[in-house]
Amino acid sequence: MRRVFLCITMLFAISLNSQVPNENDWGSWIMLYGSNKISNDFDVITEFRLHDYEVFKDLDNQFVRTGLNYRIDPGLSITAGYIHQYSETKSNISISENRIYEEGTLKNKFRNLSIAHRYRIEHRWINNMGRTAFSNRMRYRLQLSHPLFDKFFVMVFDEIFINLQESIFNQNRLHMGIGYAFGPSFKLELGYLKNHFLTTNYDLLRIGISFNTDLRKKPKTG
Repeated sequence: MRRVFLCITMLFAISLNSQVPNENDWGSWIMLYGSNKISNDFDVITEFRLHDYEVFKDLDNQFVRTGLNYRIDPGLSITAGYIHQYSETKSNISISENRIYEEGTLKNKFRNLSIAHRYRIEHRWINNMGRTAFSNRMRYRLQLSHPLFDKFFVMVFDEIFINLQESIFNQNRLHMGIGYAFGPSFKLELGYLKNHFLTTNYDLLRIGISFNTDLRKKPKTG
């Protein structure tokens, strides 16, 4: 357990050193992610997130994602789906967004290090106070995970967002955290996320719960 506390202490020491000295600048993301198997090759993806301006209060953003994932082989999968996002700024400006997305994920291992490359393109309809604009965006995420001991693991990722129009850079997300695998189908993650934009950046506590379910029909017996 000492190593667990040491990892947590190091994680938050890094995050505290990276933020400006105002604890109200901390926000939080709570994520629930599910991969639901419907056949040997297909999964239905479900994701729900709540983003808060401050830790666990002052709701900023609600995010829902679904998709159909096809595993071409154990190291390659493709997904297509839909995202809805709604946010309200502190100045009471309401923004809603509908997206269609396509993505491909490549996975491999080097000894005990798991490596995942995710490439996603998004087609975005953004409604800002009754006016809708359309844009396209590309994203690339590199994610690394490694077991620590027992059922604990460390996970790091960096994701860059690129607009396919003027003002190319959209944002970058850097995350570092630890997780605990209760079993092959249920994991809990705790981490620090730095969300960087052109003119501002945010320090965020990220809590994630991920689960896998098997919705395939079981063969009848007897």
